[in-house]
Amino acid sequence: MRDWLSSLVPNKRRHSSELLIEQYATLRRQIPLMYALMFINVLFLGIDTFRDVPLGMSFGIPVALSAAIVARAVIWVRRRAIVATPEDVQSYLRGTIITAALLSIIFGSWGALLFSEGDPIRSVSIALYVFVGAISCCFCLQALPLAGYFVVLFGIMPVTLRLLSSPSWSLTSIGINFLIVTLLILRTLSTSHAGFKHGLQARSDMRFEQDRARSAERTAQELAYQDPLTGLQNRRALIEQLDMLTSRQEHASKTHLLLLDLDRFKGVNDAHGHGAGDKLLQGVAGRLRAIVGQSGSAFRLGGDEFAVVSEIANNRAARDLADQLIQAMSTPFSIDGFLHHISASIGISQFPFDADGRESLMQYADIAMYDAKSRGRSRYSIFEPSMGQSLADRAALESDMRIDLCSDAFRPYYQPIVNLASGCIVGFEMLARWERADGKIIGPGQFIPIVEECGLIGELMLKLLEQVCVDAANWPSELTIAINVSPVQFRDPWLSEKVLAVLTRRGFPSRRISLEITENALISDPVAAQRIIESLKNQGMLLALDDFGTGYSSLQHLGMLPFDKLKIDQSFVRNVDTDENAYRMVMAMIRLADSLHLSVVAEGVESRSVLETLQKLGCRDAQGYFLGKPMSMADTTILLRSSQSKTDWLKARLR
Repeated sequence: MRDWLSSLVPNKRRHSSELLIEQYATLRRQIPLMYALMFINVLFLGIDTFRDVPLGMSFGIPVALSAAIVARAVIWVRRRAIVATPEDVQSYLRGTIITAALLSIIFGSWGALLFSEGDPIRSVSIALYVFVGAISCCFCLQALPLAGYFVVLFGIMPVTLRLLSSPSWSLTSIGINFLIVTLLILRTLSTSHAGFKHGLQARSDMRFEQDRARSAERTAQELAYQDPLTGLQNRRALIEQLDMLTSRQEHASKTHLLLLDLDRFKGVNDAHGHGAGDKLLQGVAGRLRAIVGQSGSAFRLGGDEFAVVSEIANNRAARDLADQLIQAMSTPFSIDGFLHHISASIGISQFPFDADGRESLMQYADIAMYDAKSRGRSRYSIFEPSMGQSLADRAALESDMRIDLCSDAFRPYYQPIVNLASGCIVGFEMLARWERADGKIIGPGQFIPIVEECGLIGELMLKLLEQVCVDAANWPSELTIAINVSPVQFRDPWLSEKVLAVLTRRGFPSRRISLEITENALISDPVAAQRIIESLKNQGMLLALDDFGTGYSSLQHLGMLPFDKLKIDQSFVRNVDTDENAYRMVMAMIRLADSLHLSVVAEGVESRSVLETLQKLGCRDAQGYFLGKPMSMADTTILLRSSQSKTDWLKARLR
């Protein structure tokens, strides 16, 4: 019996906890009223039959029922102050169903007994008391229909059966009426409970939609202030934070804004795809979080640009923070089996000393960042008022450069490369010069970084190469022309084809071209670089590893690619005659080149002492201002027509 009842009781497997709690809340309001109605019915029925039936039936049973009713009513009144769990509610509902069944059996049986003791009029009165009492209880139990079914079954049916079995047609008709009303009540009870559940479900759905709307609003709020790729705050969040910090009436704490722009990030994107670029940005964000920590806030502004806001005491602390960030960005990032070498240029501005508001604070940090880039990258600059004029000058320079690039304003100049054993000129390095309309001649150090940033370096190099082919067409065939290839150009997979196309069009021998490649060009994508270099090498061009000793992994590159010569960077050559460490480094490089059967060119020879030291070390070739400054095509042609270049140019320079 207990197992059967348990199967009928709402439980966690069949109903949600929400339904149980709602049933319980409804019953806590209705059951005390139900027991009050039942108590009144029992009391009136007992009084009405007190003199006509035995004392046990008119007094004993009503007293017992009343005691049970009062006890259950007290229990439910006390439960109003209890916060019940779903497990407690299950227990309460199970007890309510069992109690409803037992009390209905007693009440219905008592009514049937009283019915048989009275005359027809008294019997009808008793039947009505029982029917009305049971129906009232049934309606109070709509939230728990099983208990209501038991009340109808055990409370009404005994009296109804007595009416139906009566020989009096009047009583039988009343019994039929009771039966019809009972069936309607059962149907109403079932429909009412279905409506109860439907309303509950509707409220639940409404709450779910409200929760989902609030969740969507929170998500939209987060997206509005958060970069989805890195998880850092975005530009909008930066603007609002700066507005808040700069609107303070007191400025006891100083706000420093650091703008970071990643150097060489575009090369990673171009060579390895946006997937690798996204992972790299996530790695950058992770390092920013680790360094900034609780002392400030990190932001991604878009692309490869980031920002840090920190309320730190002085410029020294800001410099220390910038140094940490630069060091962190310079440490290689390992992504998908590749080591990616990037760096960061940082601009710093301070509120309220540099700027009086958010817009000027961001503008000045941006100006300082461009100053850091123009001074060689992988460094930081703190804003100074003079930087604004420098940036305006740079913008004007870029505008003029774009115009002059379409003309012949960019010209190749040629610096002699001298064999230190024979003293003869064995070739030239082509160095670009910008001959402006105002007569000024600008060196590559000023305009090459701008050309690279504008993405025009490839166009400029091919334009100069074509002019070299024209200029050197009638020079001695044994002379080679060294041409620098920018690391940016290795992003172009058609570089080798474009170079060969120029040489073919001009009919210039590829063996006379020596391409000088820095190690930085090999770092971001060594596989692509190797493919381009081997393609050029297969066409007979010479290859030189430029700025040797200043890169990340020189020995690896010497073994990986088919270089013909290496050029010792002038930072080692400049003091080779006075600095013992420089002397040892140059000597080691020359011996390494000899062991690998590579020729050596020393750059930056600017004194007789340096030249004599290089000769003593056995350096093969050299170049520098002491041996000859870059010359125009006309001056170079005059030089080559003289006897000095063919016999002993070096001896002439030493006179």
